[in-house]
Amino acid sequence: MKKLMNVLKSETVRYLIFGVLATAVYALVKWLTWQAWHSGWGSETAAQASSIIFAFFTNKLFVFKHQSTNLLRDFINFTSGRIVLLLVSIFINWWFIDQHPDILMNLFGLSKNNMVASLNLVVQVLIIVINYLYSKFFVFKEDKKIND
Repeated sequence: MKKLMNVLKSETVRYLIFGVLATAVYALVKWLTWQAWHSGWGSETAAQASSIIFAFFTNKLFVFKHQSTNLLRDFINFTSGRIVLLLVSIFINWWFIDQHPDILMNLFGLSKNNMVASLNLVVQVLIIVINYLYSKFFVFKEDKKIND
């Protein structure tokens, strides 16, 4: 039990746990709003916004334990980073899936479906790592932590 508690004290583990919970918030809101509105863009917008807000507050309070001097600035920085990576992800998908699928398919000998799945996995892992580093070093700087 003590080992488990030590693992849970790890910032990286907390980041991953709350990331999974943010994904669950996304999925729940997406499903509920789809059921209510039957709108793809509306339910996606609500789900993305909900998961970003959830991720911001859980990262601030529980992952990085950040004592904010300017909540709005922190939220804008956090959200801006997420939006930039969303746009990068969209561009990568457009370039390698919509425009030039043959590049990765030929390079790795993959079918289009396997290439899309592999690209998605690699891009998502990179986004998780970049989001963590961006949050840790730019949004929730270590010099402003809430005491345990």
